Amino acid sequence: MSDPRRHASIYAPAILGALVVGATAGAYVFFSHPLPTTLVNSTAAPPPALLDLGNARLAAGDWPGAEDAFSRAAAADPGDVAAEVGLTRSLTFQYRFPEAIAHARRAVAIDNHDASAYGVLAEALDWSGDFDGAGAAARRSVDLDPQFADGHAFLAEVFADRYQLGEAQAELDRALALDSDSVEPLRVRAYLLEKEGRYDEAADAYTGAIAVAPNYSHLHLSLGNVYRTEHRYDEALDELRTASNLAPLDARPPTAIGLIYMQQGIYDAAIPYFEQASHLDANYATPLGQLGTAYYLEGDYKRARDPLTQAVQLEKSPGPLSAYRHVLGWIDLNEGLLDQAEAQFDQAITLNPDLTGARDGLAAVAAQRH
Repeated sequence: MSDPRRHASIYAPAILGALVVGATAGAYVFFSHPLPTTLVNSTAAPPPALLDLGNARLAAGDWPGAEDAFSRAAAADPGDVAAEVGLTRSLTFQYRFPEAIAHARRAVAIDNHDASAYGVLAEALDWSGDFDGAGAAARRSVDLDPQFADGHAFLAEVFADRYQLGEAQAELDRALALDSDSVEPLRVRAYLLEKEGRYDEAADAYTGAIAVAPNYSHLHLSLGNVYRTEHRYDEALDELRTASNLAPLDARPPTAIGLIYMQQGIYDAAIPYFEQASHLDANYATPLGQLGTAYYLEGDYKRARDPLTQAVQLEKSPGPLSAYRHVLGWIDLNEGLLDQAEAQFDQAITLNPDLTGARDGLAAVAAQRH
């Protein structure tokens, strides 16, 4: 029988590669559990002061603090579009997409001619993986205000996520021509370069965006992931640790740090970061799947099973899901559970027909039966 750990080691790069895309700034397709935030129910300050406080906290990268201030502003004046827009941004940057989308729709309901309301709705929808809804919202934003640079940037991001790179570049050029100093056009410029595989240029572009918004944790996360793609591991770790310090409740930076160690085959160093991330966000599939994979590659099949099983239940993307089922198949095969192993390998192949390791697993199942 083939050694299952050998196959998992051979195909680990493919497993890891399938998980990288979700860590980029504009392609967050994970369905994250809301992070705990304590809101202060006080309206002692007038709404303008609360809005100023919320914007200051956004600039400082304090997403929960911004959420608090904008929540109080919205409670003080339920018809304030700016409060709902600010709430949307603070929630989007915490990856709490259902809540962010709800507040963006509330802003649109308050004033369906406000370009910024449609803009933040587009960003929240895009980061949640709803590219069709995001495209419609972004288009409405720029139709309402053709001079709204961020609206063009959000539309460019949607085109980039659809791999309509020419259209993305055209919208991005419009955004930059309108405002070359705004963080959103600069971020999307970096993201588009990343999508095109121009990683050195993307790293420079993310660095430029960070110069404008140094406290935006997701920019450091994106830059760290670009460095990781280029195997510039020390620089990647610096950026990811900065992202983690700026947003200590965010599960994505420790996940990305764990992936760096996985790529280098240092599984025992990766495990604590995946454990930390899974504790921060129990509904985030990636650290659970990678935790199980790391245990498996170390030969600890018993500890590998539970996190992989949880990841299979949570994961929405076919690439990572096929990888997790593939590894579970080898665990089942190692334990002599041939029917379960066969089912896992079949499902992995259905999700990813090019996953050779799963086909090898089916061959190993057949060999054991004979």
